[in-house]
Amino acid sequence: MLSPTLFPLRFAQTEIETGNTILAFVVAAGLGAIIGLERQAQEDSTEDPYAGVRTFALYSIWGAGAGFLGDRFGETAFISSTIGFFALLVTAYAISSRTTGDWGTTTDAASATAFLIGTLVWSEAHIPALALAIGTAALLRAKKPLHILSQHFTTEDIQAVLQFGVITAIALPLAPDENIGPLEAINLHEIWLMVVLVSGIGLAGYLALRLLGPQGLIPTGLFGGLVSSTAVTLSFSRLSKTAAQHLHYDLAAGIIAASGLMYARVIVEAALVAPKMAEHLLPILLPLFFFVEGAAVFAWRKKQNSATTPSNTDTNLPLTNPLTLTTALGFALFYGVIIFISEGLLDNLSDSSLSILGAVSGLNDVDAITLSSANLVDKGLAPSAGARAALAAVITNSLTKAGITFALGERKLARLVMRPLLAAAAVGTVTWFFI
Repeated sequence: MLSPTLFPLRFAQTEIETGNTILAFVVAAGLGAIIGLERQAQEDSTEDPYAGVRTFALYSIWGAGAGFLGDRFGETAFISSTIGFFALLVTAYAISSRTTGDWGTTTDAASATAFLIGTLVWSEAHIPALALAIGTAALLRAKKPLHILSQHFTTEDIQAVLQFGVITAIALPLAPDENIGPLEAINLHEIWLMVVLVSGIGLAGYLALRLLGPQGLIPTGLFGGLVSSTAVTLSFSRLSKTAAQHLHYDLAAGIIAASGLMYARVIVEAALVAPKMAEHLLPILLPLFFFVEGAAVFAWRKKQNSATTPSNTDTNLPLTNPLTLTTALGFALFYGVIIFISEGLLDNLSDSSLSILGAVSGLNDVDAITLSSANLVDKGLAPSAGARAALAAVITNSLTKAGITFALGERKLARLVMRPLLAAAAVGTVTWFFI
């Protein structure tokens, strides 16, 4: 017999448990109904789904009920409920398919997802359940856009994505992250990381062309320039070899826009670490930033005004995949040689030759020397000396990118890119003597 003093407490606990159970079933029904609402809307389309809002709500309730029975009566009850649900699902699929002649499994997969959502709700995983319900409904609703999207891609495009996956997910983790070789100048992980970066930007530009047409190149260049304008230059220069003539304006605008961001990056990096050094760089690099970005706009507008330029919505672009494993290995070898030469030169420089160090570092990157010089300025180095080192890197990097477009790009692209970059390098060289 229950103790009178304990009975009210136990009765209250029972009420709480009952309330939570009912709430779980209500939430499960609501989330299932989200998917069912999308399926119900398909009645106005060419499809005629056999399950709508009520059915999907019940499917999710069944999932929550399976969890409830599992908690009360053990795993056998849960397994039995699950088997019963999928038996119903298979039977409904068979009858519906024979009646309508549609043997697709999309609605049935959504039904199984609704059941899973119910079990998640019972497990109190409400956020994953909500995300899964909304994501499933959105995915189902995106049928037509996804079909249209798939028409932009070919077997070669899928191969490009898979090759990038091999380069990134398989090769990169296997590359040892330690300095090896003469002078300990070679770090395979860092080299392959640069390969991933260059390949990723090239692939992004290629896919942007497939999806957006030529107008996708400039945003790709800008975003890529936030990381490495040299990588954008390499990727877009190679892409120009297989792209149609009218795309060279867009490729050039993307390279120039990315290069302009380099000047802004150097200013910001210096300002964050050594504001006094940034004061020396700002009067030089800020005008160069506007000049180079203006050249990017000019290249873009020149393309827009061209009478022979096809529409930006043209998706039949004569392109081939710029990303191959052979290309990636070739760039890794080239980049490794440059790193080795740079390290060999840097090893023999004194502290007083910081500008020479900056010029050599600029062959690969401007960020490392900018931050290193700013740190030295913060520790007592003259701000002008740090600014000269960073500016030397900027000059060298601008010349390097001009050389890359000349060596790897089509002549038209090279002319468009080299003019503003060589002009910026010339201005930087003259102003270097006055810092």
